[in-house]
Amino acid sequence: MSPLPMITKTDSASIKPTPLIQNPAPRPLPGATQVFPAQSALELARTEFDTQAMGLDFMPTEISGDALSETLENMGFTLGSYKQAAGRGTSDGKSERPRTRAMLQQLIKHVTATAAAQMEDLHKHIPAIDEASDLLGYMGDKGLDAGEMALLLGSALGRKNLGGAQRKRLEDALSAVMDDDEWTLKLFNRLEFGSTGQNSFLALKQLYQRATSRRTRLVQWFEEFRQLHDRQRKLKTLIRTLAFELSAEGPAMDARLGSVITDLKRIMLFFGMEDHCHRVARTLAIDGLDGDGVIGTLLEIVQQSWMHVDWLEQQTSRQVPDARGQYAYVRQMGELVKLMTDECFEDDEQRKMITEVFSEYQEKLSDQGL
Repeated sequence: MSPLPMITKTDSASIKPTPLIQNPAPRPLPGATQVFPAQSALELARTEFDTQAMGLDFMPTEISGDALSETLENMGFTLGSYKQAAGRGTSDGKSERPRTRAMLQQLIKHVTATAAAQMEDLHKHIPAIDEASDLLGYMGDKGLDAGEMALLLGSALGRKNLGGAQRKRLEDALSAVMDDDEWTLKLFNRLEFGSTGQNSFLALKQLYQRATSRRTRLVQWFEEFRQLHDRQRKLKTLIRTLAFELSAEGPAMDARLGSVITDLKRIMLFFGMEDHCHRVARTLAIDGLDGDGVIGTLLEIVQQSWMHVDWLEQQTSRQVPDARGQYAYVRQMGELVKLMTDECFEDDEQRKMITEVFSEYQEKLSDQGL
């Protein structure tokens, strides 16, 4: 057995990996596995994105079904596009519209082949846009957002036997749509939540803006993730958006590569933590304590700048009124703390302090025969 994945921090200003520095490995929870750090950011991205194809068993068990399979497939697709485009970036590092259009059309073909119903209500507009004098005006009047416009125009461009003038007209309209900074997020929100996903988009927009601001601590991100309604689907949508944008950047954008990989790693780390917390809750089987409760408690613990045994004792008594279950609870929570990545703590001293408090309180409970 090996511990929960601990993934090296990626500096957004460089794609050189930083060493993995952790305290001595704790005794792992059952079923935990580890992914060793890659030799470069691009290799790390391949490892992250192509996990399923490579057969690595690090994915949390709770999200290893069809939904995540689709996400990983899309991530692998986008990274493959990034690799194939090496050497073809623009001199200013901006996204290449022809490559982005090609990626979009590939994605649309995949969606049409595997989930045709998602595109049916958009396809009905294709005959009309051929006749519309103002493409963007027509689509706006129909209430389509930038993501839906991109899907519609991409589908229209995928038709055979388009005339040169007709193709240029559609490409110009699509380029104008792609000037909307949120078009990819709107597109993947539409694919995941359908035409009624406006409320989901607002939550995703806020999360996306915080992701790209680079000013949020990892543990604060985790707290935001925990509070998301329908979080697995929202995080999946964010993963797909980031992965698509990653491959749409010019290959010279190494800083962007490192930044996006860091964002993606944060989400995967949350999934791993979530999985472990749910398994701890099932193992403890304490009335009123579920996986989300364990996550909330764990995040509260690692945000304590200073901690005494008395604080942990009071917290434990609230969560586990029955003294007979307190030792097992403290032991499991202590193991989760040890498995948290260094980024979750203020510094090594805080991590050491929290770990020592858990050890001291666990010893106290043991002396009491609990």
